Amino acid sequence: MTTDGIESMTTDELVLEFRDLATRTGTVFTIQRTPEKIRQTPEREQLTARLKTIAAELRARAPIDEIRRLLQDDDLDIRGWAAPQFMTTIPELAQATFTGLIVRKSASEIIDLQRRAKTRPPRRPLLTDMSIDALVERFEDAATREYATRFVSKGDSPRDTELYNRISGEVTDIMRELKRRDSLARLLPLLDSPNITVRKEAAMGTLTVDPKRAGAVLEAVVASRDTYELGDASLALSRFRAGTSVVYGVG
Repeated sequence: MTTDGIESMTTDELVLEFRDLATRTGTVFTIQRTPEKIRQTPEREQLTARLKTIAAELRARAPIDEIRRLLQDDDLDIRGWAAPQFMTTIPELAQATFTGLIVRKSASEIIDLQRRAKTRPPRRPLLTDMSIDALVERFEDAATREYATRFVSKGDSPRDTELYNRISGEVTDIMRELKRRDSLARLLPLLDSPNITVRKEAAMGTLTVDPKRAGAVLEAVVASRDTYELGDASLALSRFRAGTSVVYGVG
């Protein structure tokens, strides 16, 4: 394939060919379903060279709406090719698309989680003035925001450590307030949360309340090999078995 004629193509024609080539050449995101697509053959080399040239022309023209649609396309291969090709055109969306492909979420979900992580909870009421139901609700929200920090980078770091530490501190403060009211058991239903960070934090807060159930949750988190959570879960189990405090001021 050659690059002849690309400059004379309409933007719509470029987008259509980009879509076609992306689905024909495949990506690692669909390798289990169609491994034959990414076999390194002379034909695929030509196809990918053409695709990259078309992408370069689209970057030069920068049709934002069309590129945005490619980044949000339902087809994994189209998104998989669009994300790295348009990383400098729409950085936030392209990065969210790439991250979403890795963790099997949409770009919109990733962006929503990033925004949620950066949104501070209301200053009032204070934790000491909140009902137990409200504290449990705040705990779930804070633990969810803690989970969301895995999608917020800062500088060269893949995670904004300052943001994570602040939200993690919120979670611990809520645990301590529930402990003060002898109400840590109210976190037990959150052991069944679909969110791994909510489950982990609830288990750490209730390990002394229901060791068998909370311990099983932490064991499952460790077994999941989740890079962000297995360290805390493993350390919590080790401390509990050694008879030391799992969470300072909680138990």
